[in-house]
Amino acid sequence: MSTHQRLELARDLHDGVAQDLVALGYELDLLLAATDSQEPVRKGIRSLRFQVDELITKVRREIYQLRETGAESVQEKLTSMAMQICGSRLARLEIAEFDIDSGLGLEITAMATELMRNSIAHSRGSEIEIELSQVENHTYLEVRDNGEGGATLESSRLGLIGVKERTEQLGGVFTFISTSSGTRVAITI
Repeated sequence: MSTHQRLELARDLHDGVAQDLVALGYELDLLLAATDSQEPVRKGIRSLRFQVDELITKVRREIYQLRETGAESVQEKLTSMAMQICGSRLARLEIAEFDIDSGLGLEITAMATELMRNSIAHSRGSEIEIELSQVENHTYLEVRDNGEGGATLESSRLGLIGVKERTEQLGGVFTFISTSSGTRVAITI
């Protein structure tokens, strides 16, 4: 999600849901003050008031997180990491803008980082290509290099195996091809 979209969502939450919850809290306060109801009813109203307060706190926390200027989208993080790790070897970077759940975003970023580091450390290639896109409501990540290939899951020191295991834990599909013309890892979740 872009910074503009995050700020717009924060404003919408503040002007909509947050204000509605505050108004509901005030209504409960008035009801509690005006009622000559029995104690069980008053306890129920007080309980509802506390629940509304908790919801207001949660919504405000979300609003603050959305408004944080340092909050980066998965796409922004991945772009930054690709430039930092791959440097001049980064030949192609195709990062599509689409919403990614924050939990999945952390996993995607971690797996992409591992794959880029593997390409730099082991492939002896001169070009690395990275793609992140959405295909039929699935997140698709591909990291490819033009190195010497020959990598296998059996020879991996846990890097590729870890990426494969993460992908499978998320219910995704892990595809790995390593030939003399390079290595390609594709993940669909």
